[in-house]
Amino acid sequence: MATATARNVNDEDYSAIVAGANENGRSVSEELRLLIAEYARKRRSKELVAELKALRDNANWTLPNGMTSLDLLREERDA
Repeated sequence: MATATARNVNDEDYSAIVAGANENGRSVSEELRLLIAEYARKRRSKELVAELKALRDNANWTLPNGMTSLDLLREERDA
């Protein structure tokens, strides 16, 4: 596991972290680990959404002539 050190943290910001940790019954270290993990998940989610949008925009997905998505679903179901 990695170790992170933050220096020169604004006193008001640190107090907010301490208050949040106290409200949640956690230590400041645990509160910070959870905040970092939440940030990382959101960032990965944004990156994944961007990749999926790029895939959608670059893909040339078309149905066979005259076929609808419902026809495709029925065909797959009946197979």
